[in-house]
Amino acid sequence: MLILENLCKSYGSKPVLQHLSLTLEPGEIYGLLGPTGAGNTTTINIICGLLRADSGRVLIQGQPAGAQTKSWIGVVPQSNLLYGSLTCQQNLRFFGQLYGLSGQYCQQRVAVCLEAVDLLDQRHTPVEQLSGGMQRRLSLAAAMLHRPKLVILDEPTTGLDIEARHEVWRLIRQFKAMGVTVLLTSHLFDEVERLCQRIGIITQGQLLAEGTLDRVSGVFYNLA
Repeated sequence: MLILENLCKSYGSKPVLQHLSLTLEPGEIYGLLGPTGAGNTTTINIICGLLRADSGRVLIQGQPAGAQTKSWIGVVPQSNLLYGSLTCQQNLRFFGQLYGLSGQYCQQRVAVCLEAVDLLDQRHTPVEQLSGGMQRRLSLAAAMLHRPKLVILDEPTTGLDIEARHEVWRLIRQFKAMGVTVLLTSHLFDEVERLCQRIGIITQGQLLAEGTLDRVSGVFYNLA
């Protein structure tokens, strides 16, 4: 589904990604685990076309990442990109229009996604009145509006209490149940332990280990 081949990226003389390669299989939840500054966000920005790698390439369903593949991706960044004065429904309609949805179909997708994240009853509530967990769930709904094949979650539970974290984890498992491929970045071992079929340990822009939990846990705890 997603292939990264020898991605390199530097800012001036500082290397951020150093020959990073990994492959995500269709329908899996893959966890990219590393400390702050490890290169996770830079990797996401390159996949989404917001940054250009110095070298290497990104393939999505066998196609080079670009204008054609952008509609296949849904993204939930670390910070919610929501409009506080707009209601949940108005926010999703706005994002739906950005994805090219319109008319009755857009309204249907908004309703379906609000229901999926248990916010249909809050559809007329301004976002600024929602809890942090509810806002995160709304961001997940926005990422799913256009039925993406790949969803990228950048530290999706940062700043949430334990109850809200568990609710977000439940929704991420729903993505897998729908056949959506998920790339999840985190610095929380228990998060990737609960959600991911495979885990990559990244530090200083390099993939140190990759595989199942049992295979990579020793590497992670040696870094901690």
